[in-house]
Amino acid sequence: MSGENKYNCDYAVPKKPEGSYKTKRTLLRIAYIIVPIALIAGFYPLLNFIVFVVFVPLFAILSRPIINGTWRYVNYDMRYEIQNAGTIRFTHYYGKKFRVDKNDEHADEKIAEKLILEMKIKDFEIIAPYNDPQYRKDFDSRGIKNVIDHSSSPSNPNVYYGIYQNDAGETCAILFDMIDKTLGIMEHYNKNTVVTELHFSGENSNN
Repeated sequence: MSGENKYNCDYAVPKKPEGSYKTKRTLLRIAYIIVPIALIAGFYPLLNFIVFVVFVPLFAILSRPIINGTWRYVNYDMRYEIQNAGTIRFTHYYGKKFRVDKNDEHADEKIAEKLILEMKIKDFEIIAPYNDPQYRKDFDSRGIKNVIDHSSSPSNPNVYYGIYQNDAGETCAILFDMIDKTLGIMEHYNKNTVVTELHFSGENSNN
């Protein structure tokens, strides 16, 4: 957790491996095994023994940065920041700088991340607990098609949803993990924030 004042917040939580996210991780692991075998099998007839002896160690050396550079895209944190008078930015946080979203003018030069959504907290129509039966019923009744899952897992009891209108005038929603400080900030900027007792005490900060 960081910030210049009580209305600033920085929070990140790992994405739980499940659904399509888990499938992508599994497929990438398989690719790490199959691709090297396929390359060696394909090029071996074209290489003499001496070149082959050089090729295999070289490939082993290069494989580590390749794995590190690709695995982060299926092993990221769901991050959000609140600053600049109630502006919230949702991003995929990949760790140290590797590639920064060129379309995100506020991207930090020291970290690699992808901008998912940026808006003023006051512009949410409602901010409410996703897994509370009362508010989940209201959410489901709206039939929202554009839902961004920015939570650690939709089944997390502390997941909230925020409903908003995009630039095309479509009703959209984003799911995210709520913590004590974030809830207080959102209540401050948006009167349509539903305040409930979170299931886990503490704020599990992430600097």
